[in-house]
Amino acid sequence: MKLLVVGASYRTAPVATLEQLAVAPSDLTRTLDRLVAQPYVSEAVLVSTCNRVEVYAAVSGFHGGLGDICAVLAEQAGCQPAALANHLYVHYDSAAVDHVFRVASGLDSMVVGEAQILGQLRDAYHWAAGAELGRGGCCTS
Repeated sequence: MKLLVVGASYRTAPVATLEQLAVAPSDLTRTLDRLVAQPYVSEAVLVSTCNRVEVYAAVSGFHGGLGDICAVLAEQAGCQPAALANHLYVHYDSAAVDHVFRVASGLDSMVVGEAQILGQLRDAYHWAAGAELGRGGCCTS
């Protein structure tokens, strides 16, 4: 399995697009279920804040995983995947790890160094772990 990050943030997408992509807390479990039901995605964490929507996923193949995640994000936004293409960024394997550390440390935030994102990442991980436990499995990322 490899790590893949697909997302949009205030740097890559207008507010209207981020609002379309946003996942309400009441929809998180359903969206996570849709992600891990995809053929190339085995595990997923979804971060949805006012400034970013990102999927961190364990995938069995880059192109297949990218297509699967983009399809779910496009469905969430109510558009075709091609409409999101110019607004999404992709990080794979070690670049994905670098990205998550930049996000967690606040280096990728509007206000550099803000600490709120670390709690949001922690909450997203716990939500995904809880959703996975609810299906009888265990989240191992």
